[in-house]
Amino acid sequence: MLLKNKILSEKEIDDKVDLSTFTPFEWDYVYSFDPYVPKESIYETIGYKWDNISETVSEGMNHIVFMKDGKVVCYLYGYPENNKFGIYFDGTDHADNASILLVEDHAIFDVKKNGDVVYLTHYQ
Repeated sequence: MLLKNKILSEKEIDDKVDLSTFTPFEWDYVYSFDPYVPKESIYETIGYKWDNISETVSEGMNHIVFMKDGKVVCYLYGYPENNKFGIYFDGTDHADNASILLVEDHAIFDVKKNGDVVYLTHYQ
């Protein structure tokens, strides 16, 4: 909820943001999982199981996991239209079933607003 609140509370959204400075929490790396990836594959990728996880049921859903020191610090799941924001990693390094960004990559995201939904998209 912290990231959602941060995104939606911005009075003026720049055309571009550095995700590492925009997030209201610290993270080392972030995964954007492909659609339909089973929970067990996600657990294997991040290195442990946690209770609050769902599987995507459509290509249009976000499935984002922010990690810090090997632990999940933020988990985003669902349709951007329902969450009022979406994060996409287009053209990012891809390993197995997820795109990955490291905090030291200083990942710059384009920010677009479509109606009341804010979209952050990374192009490498």
